[in-house]
Amino acid sequence: MELNKKSLEILNYLLDKNDFVKIKELADHYNCTDRTMRYTIDKIERFLMKNGFSYLEKQHSKGVMLTAEDSLKKFINTFSGEYIPYSYTHSDKERFNFIITKLLENTEPLKQDFFEKKLYVSKNTISKDIKSIEKWLMNRDMKVIKKPRVGILIEGSEIHRRKALIDLASETIATKDIVNFMNRKITLSKINSLQFDTLFSEIDVNFLDNIIIKSEKNLGREFSDEAYSNLLTHIAIMIKRIQLNQIIYIPEVNIENLNATVEYNIAEKMVAYIEEKYKILVPCEETSYIALHILGAKVIKNSDSMNVMKWKENGLSAVVKIMTEEIEETYNTSFGEKKDKIMEGLVIHLRPSIYRIKYNLKLMNPLLEEIKQKYKELFLNTKCVVRHLETYINSFIDDHEISYIALHFGAALENSKSSRKEKAKIVIVCGTGIGTAKMLASQIEKEFDVEIVDTISSRAAANMNMEKLDFIISTVDIPSFAKEQYIKINPLLMKKDYEILKQKFKMNYGIENNYEMQMQKVNKLISIAEKYCTINDKQQLQYEFMYELLSDNKGPIRRCVYMLNDLLTFDVIKLNVECSSWKEAILEGTSLLEEKGCIEKRYSEAIIDNFNEFGPYMVVAPGIVLSHARPENGVKKLSMSLITLRNEVKFGNETNDPVKLVITLAATDSETHLKALSQLMELFMNSADLNAVMNSTNKEQILEIIKKYSKQ
Repeated sequence: MELNKKSLEILNYLLDKNDFVKIKELADHYNCTDRTMRYTIDKIERFLMKNGFSYLEKQHSKGVMLTAEDSLKKFINTFSGEYIPYSYTHSDKERFNFIITKLLENTEPLKQDFFEKKLYVSKNTISKDIKSIEKWLMNRDMKVIKKPRVGILIEGSEIHRRKALIDLASETIATKDIVNFMNRKITLSKINSLQFDTLFSEIDVNFLDNIIIKSEKNLGREFSDEAYSNLLTHIAIMIKRIQLNQIIYIPEVNIENLNATVEYNIAEKMVAYIEEKYKILVPCEETSYIALHILGAKVIKNSDSMNVMKWKENGLSAVVKIMTEEIEETYNTSFGEKKDKIMEGLVIHLRPSIYRIKYNLKLMNPLLEEIKQKYKELFLNTKCVVRHLETYINSFIDDHEISYIALHFGAALENSKSSRKEKAKIVIVCGTGIGTAKMLASQIEKEFDVEIVDTISSRAAANMNMEKLDFIISTVDIPSFAKEQYIKINPLLMKKDYEILKQKFKMNYGIENNYEMQMQKVNKLISIAEKYCTINDKQQLQYEFMYELLSDNKGPIRRCVYMLNDLLTFDVIKLNVECSSWKEAILEGTSLLEEKGCIEKRYSEAIIDNFNEFGPYMVVAPGIVLSHARPENGVKKLSMSLITLRNEVKFGNETNDPVKLVITLAATDSETHLKALSQLMELFMNSADLNAVMNSTNKEQILEIIKKYSKQ
């Protein structure tokens, strides 16, 4: 029985949970369908059985559980951390990364059968991989040279080779794996064992770790885990290339007085240690390149007092001032006395960013897509103000860099609305950088009765003084701590993380977020309308107002308790239902909620009574009914159902008949359902997705569409 990379990840996920996990939760976490996840779980179970372990525990209402016995933990850790032939199937991408890394590192040809034996695949498979590699290299000014009976090698400049190796390392070896390796001296996956063997063979990683830590102390900075990993990888590659007499030549590196900077001085000290250790001569170009990496390194903490004091003196501060004031104007807010501190922090963040941008030192934000989705407006507004920075440095700024700047402004916007008082003291441990840490800190301080006293990297957590702390919240695993010693959450504070923190900390009440402001606006409009007219259906009017306000929504919509996919789940969806009348269609929709105990029978009767009394006003759009009644008419729990009709039914609405889709809403109050309802409206406005829902014969397909609209 073989396991691929994703199966291994799921196996470790279940092991860490040591509790029941629902199939849907796993499917959402690994971005696949419930059916695919069930197949993978069965595969994992067969693998465990073959190796002498018991079945997974399964309960219909709870999900599956992998009991974390010591013998099982030891087996999985051994299996995951070692390369075991025939027990692991490498994916196309994994083979690609390993082959190209090996070819880029070697100056002499490698025979094809070397890869066949190493990866345990056929000659044809490797030949196909080589063809993919040829296409990849063409876009990077390199090419594959095949020498019959001699082997394969890559032809290209040294700087292109180095850049490709760095890019591959960042894509293949996760930052958490390098940090884990430095702490525990084991890798987390089999492909990483291959990559570590390729990139770090004959390299003393403890030595590199020590010189980077010394550099951090001398600079008064603490690099993010990502920056630390990138620098460690870069130096390891540099040493091996110099040992092969391959020296880098950097084009157009004309940083004014580079050799007079403190970063260059630190790079020289690092080079001196390297030369003594490895008995090599490092050219000045290599020293300059290390200095550039240090200049471009993201930091978690910066105690470089000289740079902090001088932040107002450079031209960058004027650009930051313009950007900050535009953000204030866009969000109709004032940062007040905190404004200088906000601009100072942004200048400190942008200083390394500018070096990265100008000298093409790649930075990847693993949270980019989540930031774009969850903070869409903030990201777009930041992209708009960043044009001033692009003009200042005469360079294009990509979305990865913009996303980090957006996090700084997001933190500032959150803090401008927060109030401080005596709170539980917390340290945030974050692996991606100071921007992410600040954004997370401001969110937590806004929502909960806590005080964030520091933000640090996972490496620094080992030396943390716990005496004056109440809690540790981390976005990454902390190798030196047991899992019960800290709270691990998503950097963007998702719904499940919010629920975890809600159990630990008191809530902050009375602070409005943007979504709550929209909801209050709707209710205020309704209260005004009630002064002058009778409202027959308050929920329907809320729906109409939210529909109109949606197109004029300013600012990022943040967390709400109920997303659309929280309400529309597998068991409340029914497809191609046979109905002969509108009453029968209504009853089909309500019966799904009645069976789950969410409503009483009288709720469906109230809906039908409303139709009889007020007409088919609930036919809200062509082919769509939003069926509902008042909360007091028998609603036990906020819920929703979705049914599609095999044959369209007339409800008596001249404009929107006949009906194909029936949505039943059972609300418990006038507010908690509005976020899910607004997401449903967004779905209605996308004709392609709406048609797919109406005509689908597959619940999984509908759930995937619903998931797309169920973002924070």
